[in-house]
Amino acid sequence: MKSIGTVLLAAAALCACNPQPLRNSAPTPAPTAQGVPPLKITGHGTATSPVRTFEQAGNRKVYELLARSYVSRSAHNVAQATFHEATVTFYDKDGSSLTAQAPQAAVDERTKQVTLSGGVQAHTSTGATLTCDRLTYDRATSMLAGSGNVRMTADQNGSREVLTGNTFTSDIKLTRMVMK
Repeated sequence: MKSIGTVLLAAAALCACNPQPLRNSAPTPAPTAQGVPPLKITGHGTATSPVRTFEQAGNRKVYELLARSYVSRSAHNVAQATFHEATVTFYDKDGSSLTAQAPQAAVDERTKQVTLSGGVQAHTSTGATLTCDRLTYDRATSMLAGSGNVRMTADQNGSREVLTGNTFTSDIKLTRMVMK
């Protein structure tokens, strides 16, 4: 009678003579041009502990983003993240801010932009309010651009002014606004 060790040794030798490729049920991601596969990361927060990310330039906070969940995709120096149920606060150099809420926000590292979409509601630290379908913050210029059903309300010269249009560009304080 053969020992179990002899049987295992014989089985291992037979397998070595006829190697079979390993079967993996998950497809292997296609490599990028640099040979690195794309990376996908997901995360979830809660009402009391949301997902939090921010951008900083030197000692100054540029924006802070809070969200219920996110999906991030990156491949060779290109990162994009989509956040759901997002609140983003943009900070001006003088300390004033604009806080915007939207069903979705996207951060694109390649274009250096933060875009909120799905119906944006925002307000500034000085009391102005803004609604639009889509709002984009360009980190290179520190300017906002909005489109779709734009409505801005603010106190101007002692009275409440309401501006409406299809598109706008502005600073974070909504004081240098061009609306069309």
